[in-house]
This record gives sequence, C-alpha cells and structure tokens, in this order.
Amino acid sequence: MRSKNLVSLAAVAVALVLGARTAAAQYPTTAPVRPFVLPDLSGLTVIGLEFQGTWWNIPLPAPFQGEVDFKALTFDLDAEVSIAPHWVILGRLPLSYASVSTDSPQVPPQFDVDCCELALGNLTLGGRGLWSNVHGGDLRSVLGGELTVSVPTAADSGDGGQSAAFAAFSRAPHDPGRYAPNTTTIRLAADLQLYSRWFMVQGEAGVHFFLYDTDDDDDSDVGLKLGLAAGVRATTEIAILAELNALTDVDDDRGDDTVSSVDIGLRYGSQAFFASLRVYVPLDDNFRDLDMLGIGADLGLRF
Repeated sequence: MRSKNLVSLAAVAVALVLGARTAAAQYPTTAPVRPFVLPDLSGLTVIGLEFQGTWWNIPLPAPFQGEVDFKALTFDLDAEVSIAPHWVILGRLPLSYASVSTDSPQVPPQFDVDCCELALGNLTLGGRGLWSNVHGGDLRSVLGGELTVSVPTAADSGDGGQSAAFAAFSRAPHDPGRYAPNTTTIRLAADLQLYSRWFMVQGEAGVHFFLYDTDDDDDSDVGLKLGLAAGVRATTEIAILAELNALTDVDDDRGDDTVSSVDIGLRYGSQAFFASLRVYVPLDDNFRDLDMLGIGADLGLRF
C-alpha cells in the first residue's frame, strides 16, 4: 500500500514538472509583448534598466555663427513586484546626465556654459491592478489601472539641476515628471491591451497632476496623457513595435499645449529576459525645429 502511494506521488510530481515545462515553453507565444514606454501588463515581477540618449541643437543668434549642441542621457532603474494575482507594486529610480557644447569661436555669455553632472531624478512609487479575459482562440485582453507618485528628489540647482531639467525637456512626451526639479507628479492611468500569438495593441489614457515647489503663483499643472502602441511578432521572441505618446497641458490660462513623439524599434522577449532598441522621434514643431532625435534601449528580467 505504501509503495503504491509513493508511486502515485511520484507520478503527480512528474506531471507537475512536465506541465510547468510545457507552460514555460509556451510562454513566448501567449504572453503579451512588452511596449517601449507604456506599462508592462504581464503581471509578472520585473527588474530592468531603461536608457535614452537625446540630442538637439540651438543656432546661435546673429552675428554669431554656429550652434549649441545639447545631449541628455536618462537611466531608469525599474522594479515591479507581483504581490498577488493581478496586483503589482512598482518603484522607479531615474538618473540623468546632460552636456552642452559648441564649436563656435565666439559664444554669447548666455550660451557659454560648462554643464553638467550625473543627477538623481524623482523617486517614483505606485501600484497596478490587472484584469484579463480570453475571447476565443488565442485572442486575449488585459485591462490595467495604475496609480503612481513621483516625489521631488531630483537635483534642483547647479549642474545637477541642469541635467534634471534637460532630461525632463527631452522626455516631455513620455513623462517629464520623472526628472523635473522641484516637481511632485501624481498619475492616474488606465491601459487596455489586446494580443494574440502574432500581434499586440495597447492604449493608455491618464491624467498627470504636476505640483511645483516654487514661489510663483502658477504652482500646479494638469496634463492629459495618451499613448498607443502596436506591434507584430516576427518570431515568437522578436517583435516590431511602434509607439505614440502625447502629453497635453490643459491649463486654461495658456490654452492647450501638446507635445508628442513616436518610438519605433525592435523588442526581444523570452520566458525570462527582455530587451529592446528604439528610435525616438519628437513630432511637436518646437522639438522638430531643434532637430531633436533620440535612441533608447532597455533590458531586464521577468519572472
């Protein structure tokens, strides 16, 4: 009798192991593709690093010749921890670095700057809830709701303050509240994703509340954030993605002011590892006049 029980337990253990291996093998074909900037709605624990380098220039005013070149680098350390089915807590530690240079032999004093240094951004904490459904075949949907808060830990003076300000400017369509000095940002967002074996579409609508620690009368702003990502899988692990992000300042005193951008690139995702490489192209005329362009990348683990 005892030997029969042992054999039964062994059979159950083997079945569980084989089932786990089968699920792991199918993961790349069923799990949603992670977007570039929009949230990951997989509901898994994630540890990752996101990078973006952005370059732009400003022509010197007459009678000076040449231009001033700007570079902003951002590094975001991300951690998302699944605490229960469909519930995730998250944290983000942004860092930034900027530089300013010119090859003009004569430079106006306002452009004759020696900048900058590595600076801390705004520590971000929050949570996300997820609800998923199967719609027949391999078509699935995921609805997500998110609340995050960025506290004003960014440098606000000297070279560090310059780095943080340039980083916020360069990532304005994505999320300037990650880096902006003297700024607390509260975000409420809803995301909806549809995906199958070969494609993914994800949309986001959210509100960003910016609270400024300044002596000015205008000590707050409200931004409407919209995002749309779409991708197709070339293989079970490689996807081609395009992502549109826009942030609209809805301050009534100044009128609506929208900044937008598109990111296009490749995403690699296996059962446990992800990485991407993308090109960042601002669409707003003010940014296009500066010839702004960026390159982004990320990598990390999901489990």
